[in-house]
Amino acid sequence: MMPRKTPCSSRPEQLSLIDLIASDRLSDDRRTALKGLLASKPAGHWRGMDIVPPGSLLDRVAELFQRTTDFPLEVPVFLTLNSLAAYLLDRDVVIEVAGTRMRPDLWTTILAPSGSGKTLSTTVISATMPLRQFPQTTTAATFMQQLAEHNRGAWFQDEWAQVLKRIETQSYAEELRDYLLRLYDNKPLSRTTMKGSIVVEDPALVIVGTSVPETFLSAVSAESMLDGFMQRFQYVVGDPDPARPASLFPIYRTMEPGNLAPLAAAWQALEAKPLHPIYRTSTEAEDSYVIAFRQAFARHESMPTSFFRRVMWRAMKYALVYHFLLGKAEEVIDAEDVGWAARVSALHLSDARRLLDAYDLNELETLARKAESLRDRLGRLPTCRDLISGVRGIRNAATARFILELLEPARSDKSN
Repeated sequence: MMPRKTPCSSRPEQLSLIDLIASDRLSDDRRTALKGLLASKPAGHWRGMDIVPPGSLLDRVAELFQRTTDFPLEVPVFLTLNSLAAYLLDRDVVIEVAGTRMRPDLWTTILAPSGSGKTLSTTVISATMPLRQFPQTTTAATFMQQLAEHNRGAWFQDEWAQVLKRIETQSYAEELRDYLLRLYDNKPLSRTTMKGSIVVEDPALVIVGTSVPETFLSAVSAESMLDGFMQRFQYVVGDPDPARPASLFPIYRTMEPGNLAPLAAAWQALEAKPLHPIYRTSTEAEDSYVIAFRQAFARHESMPTSFFRRVMWRAMKYALVYHFLLGKAEEVIDAEDVGWAARVSALHLSDARRLLDAYDLNELETLARKAESLRDRLGRLPTCRDLISGVRGIRNAATARFILELLEPARSDKSN
């Protein structure tokens, strides 16, 4: 039996990042996104327990799937987090930070091998808590019809890579892309049909798209991964656990009543807590965010500011989810909530970086390191001509200019 591939070992049938840079096809926004991913530090271990509060519903979900399946735990854990966000979204709950109100409308792409338990995870969650699902859809017309009926639901879409490929390559799907961009900003959506007009004034969805890594890499280009649309998604990569091989689980006993009872008890305790329409961050929570922001910024000082802020700001939506998950009745988001949320944001950044590694990000890093060595030998910033003649792999001016931007991130940020 052939070993399963991961995003790190897969090779896409698309132009690599080196090819895109050499052909000068990256827009300013995509160049900024790429520099941000180059500055991130991938994790070297499974991060699961770092984002799972002990004794929580999330902890019980992780324990159940660890004990009864060989599935990557990222799948049930993140489906649970997104389901909790959808529960809050469906009840019109928002978080307010420094006067800005946000809905917990998380958008997540989960990449895991086939048979990683998305269906069973969703079944377990649906058996545990209310989950109003948005019907799976692939066209703009159907999307608007479903949104009018299922606004503020949870859209769990299989074969997500194929949907993204259609949005990227098919003219008839461009309209769906526009709808999603407006949906992300919670802007009104409208569509005229033969039967009349469809108008959704305050649209919002939690979106979880699942895909096999190899399919995603072949369907979604490196260029697309760096554009503004794809940056609206958070990425999670789930790998099989070598300590839980399939041979240990000839029968999945996850749905047995005795196994679901602890989850039901944890949910009943959460459901009994009062919900507030608006949750506001405390001074301590904002101070905690500032500390986390500055610490992360110091670790990723070469990351463009705009990219870094986008990644970190998503933590506030997670802070609302963790506040509810921890069973807190108060309407104030505290430092602990932000602390858990910041860990999730770090995981998303790490996995986005890992995903880009499959598009030859590592090769680009090698060129950057060689350019740094050349700079040190010259005692000055090299010119494009210096890089082309002195660094093997830098073959033209477009690639040299991009490497120069990496060598001088401070000046590059100020000029953008």
